[in-house]
Amino acid sequence: MNNTSRRTVLASAAAVAAGLPTLNAVLGSGATPAVAADQYGSNTELYTRTAAREGTDWMRRFRIGAPVQVTDNARGTSSPVSSTAVIAPHGGGIEAGTSELCMAIAGYTPFDAGTDPANAAVAGEPQRDYWMFEALANSAAQHVTSTHCDDPAALAVCAGNLYAVALHGFDDPVTKKIIIGGRDARLRRNLLAAFTKYGLTSSTTDAGRAVTVVLAGPTDPLNGDDPANIVNRTRTGAGAQLELSTALRRAMFGDFSGAAKRRATAGVPSADSPYADHFWNGFVSAVREAVRNHELGLDSL
Repeated sequence: MNNTSRRTVLASAAAVAAGLPTLNAVLGSGATPAVAADQYGSNTELYTRTAAREGTDWMRRFRIGAPVQVTDNARGTSSPVSSTAVIAPHGGGIEAGTSELCMAIAGYTPFDAGTDPANAAVAGEPQRDYWMFEALANSAAQHVTSTHCDDPAALAVCAGNLYAVALHGFDDPVTKKIIIGGRDARLRRNLLAAFTKYGLTSSTTDAGRAVTVVLAGPTDPLNGDDPANIVNRTRTGAGAQLELSTALRRAMFGDFSGAAKRRATAGVPSADSPYADHFWNGFVSAVREAVRNHELGLDSL
């Protein structure tokens, strides 16, 4: 399984129009030229044309919680409404590491297909709705841009929740960076505050631990603010999109070379990733806390 970034699929057409250099995909064995455009115009088209290859080339995993009654009649306390979905539209080999992060933020230890999610639930953490599309082979060809996502489960997961967080990857093998986008401005602020709290934006003399965290601007091509973006198709019409560079995703795992190794070494330091625990634990804890604060109605302003 390679580690191609979805931005290799989107970048060429935009780069030509803007006069900018194209991005390259970082693979397990090197780099490959960027593709001009998505091969499939929607998830439905991908599924229809490659139905026989489900389970071989691609798969999808999701949790859609059953409707529940929520009441709070206590005088002196107010319980948060736990209603935030976590999605990874380009998991598996397209944007490596986003599947594992999706599971962790949703309240699970990263688990393999065929595993009962209940057996991977993290004690003390709420188990949230999630959706992942995962490329198992031919990864770059199976990218569908987020504004064209029409997977029924993805639509149900997002439409059934007030908020959503999407995990994405972009190609930068050198700089550890997070770009915070999406239409939910308050959630973006809560995420930035949480990343700061957990040391992911702190200045440091150790370049190996440095992370650049920025809020996407209105003209940033990765700002994720299109209403059609799957992460914004929630009950509030907004969500947050987190773009992680290849360098940061790689640094979160002791071994980044394949899905099984990523699951086994998430947050486990190694010679190649000496600060994997700092990056993995800091990121996952920060997003979980930002979501909890957001559900309480808090704002980090």
